[in-house]
Amino acid sequence: MRVPDDIFAQICAEMEAAEKSGELDGIFKGEPRAPDQQAGREPLMRSLRPDVKLYKSTFKKILGFELTTPGFAENALTRLEILGCSRAREYYETVKAEWQQEHDAQMKRAAEWSRDRGPNEFENLKRKAVRESREDLKKMSNSELLTYLKNLIAEV
Repeated sequence: MRVPDDIFAQICAEMEAAEKSGELDGIFKGEPRAPDQQAGREPLMRSLRPDVKLYKSTFKKILGFELTTPGFAENALTRLEILGCSRAREYYETVKAEWQQEHDAQMKRAAEWSRDRGPNEFENLKRKAVRESREDLKKMSNSELLTYLKNLIAEV
């Protein structure tokens, strides 16, 4: 499926803005993960230690796991608070609100795109059905056509 030009242009603009703002600086400077190391809930919980640096991506991971495992965020935030990060919930709620806002905007764009495309698709399907019906009728013999008409009249 092709991405609509306006949405593609918006994605490009957002990427360019992120790049210019420095948001992407150092994106590959973190510690490399071993190929066999799993990036799951348990490794994330184990990584929450007093000396850990917290990034926006940490809270995005917590949010992602919360979406698939309700209650995960509460456990992770409680652990962070115990470890001394008194603003963990505030950071998490900020990340969650940003995600929700972007998610809602994406859903709105998808609904608009679907709404704009939907009627045309329905009309195309109706035209196709009519064409196929006509082709089927053309292939019928006179006796088949009479039987078909009798059946139609009987249905009414």
